Amino acid sequence: MLRFFRLFLVAGAACQASLCLAAEMPAILYSDTQRAKEIKKELQTGTEAQYLLKPQGVRITGEISKADSESTPILDLKAAYNEGLMNSPRTAAVRALLDISKAGYWAATATTNPTFHYENGVIAELTRRVGTDLTFSPPWKIVFRLLAAKAQYQETKSEVLNSLWGFRNDLRRAYTEVIVAEATYKTLNDIVNLTDKLMQVTVRRFEAGAVPELDVLKARLLLSQSKIDQQQGQTRVERAKQQLNIMLGRPAEGDIEVPKLPPFELKAAKSDFLPDFTEPLPTLGYFVSTALQNRWELKVIKQQLALTKTQLRVTYGNVFPDQPFSVGQSRTGNPSPGPKLVGFYVVAPIQIPAYDFKQGDIARLKATARQFYLQYDGQRNQVVADVSSAYKNLVAARDRIRTYREHVLDDSAEVARLARRSYEVGQSDITSTLQAQQANVQVRSQYLDAITSYQQAYTDLEQSIGIPLDD
Repeated sequence: MLRFFRLFLVAGAACQASLCLAAEMPAILYSDTQRAKEIKKELQTGTEAQYLLKPQGVRITGEISKADSESTPILDLKAAYNEGLMNSPRTAAVRALLDISKAGYWAATATTNPTFHYENGVIAELTRRVGTDLTFSPPWKIVFRLLAAKAQYQETKSEVLNSLWGFRNDLRRAYTEVIVAEATYKTLNDIVNLTDKLMQVTVRRFEAGAVPELDVLKARLLLSQSKIDQQQGQTRVERAKQQLNIMLGRPAEGDIEVPKLPPFELKAAKSDFLPDFTEPLPTLGYFVSTALQNRWELKVIKQQLALTKTQLRVTYGNVFPDQPFSVGQSRTGNPSPGPKLVGFYVVAPIQIPAYDFKQGDIARLKATARQFYLQYDGQRNQVVADVSSAYKNLVAARDRIRTYREHVLDDSAEVARLARRSYEVGQSDITSTLQAQQANVQVRSQYLDAITSYQQAYTDLEQSIGIPLDD
């Protein structure tokens, strides 16, 4: 179990070495068991509707960093992976599938129960029999069933890891949404401040008789629109944080802090959510080769194929049927021709597989194995398509971000600043100033959209190749 849990943490790409210690396993298992007991109690008492209002009980988290100026610890991405994989109710439900699969080992060792046999024919046959009916099962059947149970467990484990890998990528998307939403909200706050300053300048110039009242109305309209966008941005941040809290198994309204994107002015600042242009991006062939070795859907099909082969082996073993065998004591009454007799009897009917030799199951399993081979080829084709699409999207998003950070952001901010300054000194009208302001807003929004597209492509590429890109 510990070895599997290590593999499961590798699939999460967020393993800290301390989290793989055996000492922490009982706490994690207790967490799942305790959660199941709590849900059972809630369903019995009818309090399950209070799910979003109460905090979770046991929590195991990764290491989190804490900024000096922040009261709430900053949750980094790897710590979010650890916490989500261990504490989310979704992952707990997936992990529970392994215990169901383990029951196959017990079922593989099961045999037919013996039967007590009593036959009373004293009146008609002058015979009474007492004994037991047994079923002889060849030993290779148990061996084949155990091998099939092992293959079933491995197939279930692969599906569990595939589900956890998908959850990890969903968690990354939710985490990215919080970061981008906060950056967007900060941008909207800056826009409101700049628009408010422009409004004050317009009012002063109107009071001095330098501009008509129409300029004041235009500036006020732009300020009102900026405040509406600011409110929507705040709602987006709250919604994104709630979704991330829920995925992590936290209370929906709990406080959560994530790292911030570097300011627009700091072009040299590095961030885990921005591409590193100092390192070249590997080729498409590298990612395709990596995906064909690590994609979880391909691994699941391989395990399904292995399971089918072991089931075929079990079917071959079942061609020779289990043989019933009866043994016991036979006692006569008091027949007139002779004395009362007591002895034993043995009944061993042998079933011959002349008409039913599992030909239907054998044909079905062979066809199933053939279908898995073709499915593997089809899935491999889909993997190449996924990797190619995600790779091209990633390259395009990197180029967009590079262009924005090299000169577009600076040019846009400078144009907006000069337009405001030109309006303040009376060298331009309010219309050109507002157009420059709106263009700057659009450029910032497009830059944040480029970051979102980059993270989406990055996550899709990770999902398509089956391993983390940042390890």
